[in-house]
Amino acid sequence: MSHCYRRPALPALTLVLTVALGGCGALIDRATVNFANDLESAVVNYDEPLIVERGLPAFLLILEARLQANPTDVDLLISLSSLTASYSGLFVERPESSRRLARKAFDYARRAACARRSALCDMASLPFEQFEQAVAGLEAGEVETTYVLATSWVSWIASASNDYAALADLPKAEILLQRISQLDPKHDDGMIWLYLAVLNSQRPPAAGGQPALARQYFQRAREVSENRNLMIDVFMADEYARLVFDRELFVELLEGVLQADPDQPGYVLANHIAQAQARQLLDQTTRIFD
Repeated sequence: MSHCYRRPALPALTLVLTVALGGCGALIDRATVNFANDLESAVVNYDEPLIVERGLPAFLLILEARLQANPTDVDLLISLSSLTASYSGLFVERPESSRRLARKAFDYARRAACARRSALCDMASLPFEQFEQAVAGLEAGEVETTYVLATSWVSWIASASNDYAALADLPKAEILLQRISQLDPKHDDGMIWLYLAVLNSQRPPAAGGQPALARQYFQRAREVSENRNLMIDVFMADEYARLVFDRELFVELLEGVLQADPDQPGYVLANHIAQAQARQLLDQTTRIFD
């Protein structure tokens, strides 16, 4: 890469310099994207949540700095959205900080959609019928960008629970998730089904909820992940079992999480956090159900 820094002797070589710098920029951009991908892999497979909690913010700032130089890099935007949302969801407890980070993750995802010239670039402002048409026209090649967009949208809505304008977009986000489940049912090892399960566990039947459908989605998520993702069972206990007031299922799921081997490739960090949450929830069983 030494030719990246060689200054041409003659003005007539300006075009050559431009091409050379462009080539080096592409190499640097690719290295950045590769680093972001490697970072994601390292994070999900790390078995000490405290190290990730303290170390990840510095890397997010590094990736943000690279984004300043490459603001339309779709892969980098997707990685930043995913990592930011993960950090916020796993480690940030202060509501204001969580909302800001969830919003940032959502903004990254929307920028990625626009950079890819997706029909969903300006989805928030689309009338509902037009939005449905745009979603119906999505193709398999758009799944990854759409998935990050949908999941970061749901996370943003959840973080802004007092914002009625944000809550009004929840049906759109759910339609987007459903479309992804049609295009690629096994995407992200079935996490799409977990999102749909949680969304359908938010309200009891009397308020329009669909717990039976939620249970189907939870089971589908477990099947696709081959029970390697222990967070699914934690959510099933905390969202579904509590909703239908099933103490036996609640305890069974959480005890199963504690008995499982957490060191599953791709789920090490999440599984260790899941086991910590399972212990906390089991300690609250009497308060929840009595």
